[in-house]
Amino acid sequence: MPLKQLIRYFVFALVLFANTARADDANDIDLKLFGENVIQGWEGCRLGLWQHNRNPDEDRYAYVLFAPIPDGEALPAWVKIGDEIIEVSQRDIGSADSGMIEPFRMYRDSENKLTVLMEVFQQSRTDEGIEISDGRLTFLRNDKFPFAIRIKGLNGCPGTQRNTGAADLGADAQLSLGAPVGFDSLDSVPAPVLRAIATEAPECEPETTAGYSSAYSISDEMMLWEVPCNLYASHGSSVFAVSWTYYPDHASVLLFPAAPSLNIADYAGLMNASVDPATATVTSYSLDSGGDCGSFDKFQLIDAEGETVEFKLLEFREKTVCDGVETDPANFPLVYQGR
Repeated sequence: MPLKQLIRYFVFALVLFANTARADDANDIDLKLFGENVIQGWEGCRLGLWQHNRNPDEDRYAYVLFAPIPDGEALPAWVKIGDEIIEVSQRDIGSADSGMIEPFRMYRDSENKLTVLMEVFQQSRTDEGIEISDGRLTFLRNDKFPFAIRIKGLNGCPGTQRNTGAADLGADAQLSLGAPVGFDSLDSVPAPVLRAIATEAPECEPETTAGYSSAYSISDEMMLWEVPCNLYASHGSSVFAVSWTYYPDHASVLLFPAAPSLNIADYAGLMNASVDPATATVTSYSLDSGGDCGSFDKFQLIDAEGETVEFKLLEFREKTVCDGVETDPANFPLVYQGR
């Protein structure tokens, strides 16, 4: 039986049992709605689920589950049972298509006493993120009857407007990046970014490097990650990926276009990469063993169609004659200049 159908039968049976067998309020899960008393002024990106007939902007208590998303990766979610605020962490049991939330998601507390099953029936993209217009949470706790509640919600950043591509801002609209945030271990890189590299850039092996990485804010909703791709004797390569705060379980590798004269496919690993946050440009160079000839590339990060970004080749320089004279790669003869 397909997982989706199996879970639906499971939830239906639990709720039916609860509604027919309930005889004592002591066996009920004392689920409480909450608001500022729990989220305490959090205004950033979040996964927020509220009772379907409440509005968190108007009702003091509306939320059923709330997970802050501070840096593109959701923290454990909060729920309130009686007077107790419980943290529950996501345990994946489903998959999502087209960049939406998976139709089934499970949360569980650290002691494995409380399980929360989220079902998403209707969802759509909005300027603020992914809006859930119809869904259900089912709470399961030891020695208690299951409790189901219909919900609405938002997985995103309220009060913000996401870029919708170059059509809105003009082709190749100028971007800038936030100051780099450095990490000394791959443990600090979000798991979706590492999964995207393993899938979309399998030639990269970050785990064989020291793991030094950097993150740059593109906007309130997007983050650019520079992760080591491969390490060689005297230099290394980097791979770049983008993640979204309103879609914390997903990331995508950005490819670099080659100069037309090279007649090669777009590639992921960039040699000796250097990022200029002010102009959102990335340069790269590759030299021969003597250091007196090689190539130089300069790329511009630009808005792209589909709520993402991409790299455009600004210039390609190449010195093919190894004459023993060392030259700054940025001053190599110009072969190609983008428009």
